[in-house]
Amino acid sequence: MKEEFRRDKVARVLGIYTKLINGCLINKSDEAQNYGVNERSIQRDIDDIRNYLENDTLNGGYFNSVLYDRAKKGYRLEQIRK
Repeated sequence: MKEEFRRDKVARVLGIYTKLINGCLINKSDEAQNYGVNERSIQRDIDDIRNYLENDTLNGGYFNSVLYDRAKKGYRLEQIRK
């Protein structure tokens, strides 16, 4: 069961990351419903993605960050070229 949970989390985080990379707006309640988890789980996933992007900044030519867009009520990826 623990292994299945781990696979589900990895698939969920990668799914959210892929949506961000593709320019999609991430709404926590929509994603929670989509993946069958609560909004806190989605928030933790977004925080994991943020941490990854902060660490990855050293390797690439872009500074990527996940920002909350209040007007659109969702998270989006912002890319800034170094």
